[in-house]
Parts: sequence; C-alpha cells; structure tokens
Amino acid sequence: MKSYLLRAVTTASLVAVATAFALPAFAEEKEEAKAEKPKKHQYTGEIVSVDAAAKTVTVKKKEGDQKTFTLADKTKYATSDKGSAELTDLKAGEKVTVFYTEEDGKVVATKISPPASKKKEQKAE
Repeated sequence: MKSYLLRAVTTASLVAVATAFALPAFAEEKEEAKAEKPKKHQYTGEIVSVDAAAKTVTVKKKEGDQKTFTLADKTKYATSDKGSAELTDLKAGEKVTVFYTEEDGKVVATKISPPASKKKEQKAE
C-alpha cells in the first residue's frame, strides 16, 4: 500500500512540475505570435511604374522620395474608374494610396487604391 501511495505522490509531483514549466513556455509562444503580426502602413503618391512580370509597383511622393512595393497574390487593387480592379488597370501618373506591411525586409502592398480625397470627390458627383 505504501508503494502505491508513493507512486501516486511521485506521479502527481512530476505532472505538477511539468505543467509549471510548460505554461510559461506556452504563454511566451502566444506572445511571440502576436508580436510577429506585421504593422500596417500607408504611402500616398503617384505611380511611377508598374512591372507585372516582377510584381512590383513604384510610387513617388510630391516631396520626391519613392518606394517600390512588392505585390502579393492577395493584393487588392482599385482605380478611380473601378472599385475592384486588376494590376493591369494601374497606370503611371495615377495618384494612389498604398497600404502595405514590411515583411522579411520587403515592402509588401496589401491594397492599392485612389487616395481618400479622390474617393470623396467621386461620391459627391
């Protein structure tokens, strides 16, 4: 009877110790997963070039600085003419706002659409 009781206490102790070490590790993994979610940014300017083969769009601000955005398969497009457009509908000289994230050193566009002020003008007409 004593050996059964000793085994039960030992087993319960081992489970308690294992749980004590596992829970903080699980909590850290959960926090890391939240921290890894890329932050969303906006960039408004004029399209300089669209390279469908390379899947990139280059946009230049009035101030002169420009960014080249990598396009993902899930990137959404809109133009002043079309609410839902294709990459081929984007043209150089068009003013756009690019919504993007920075992932693994790349600037990845998630959505490219006319600037907010353009959208308001169209609704007013």
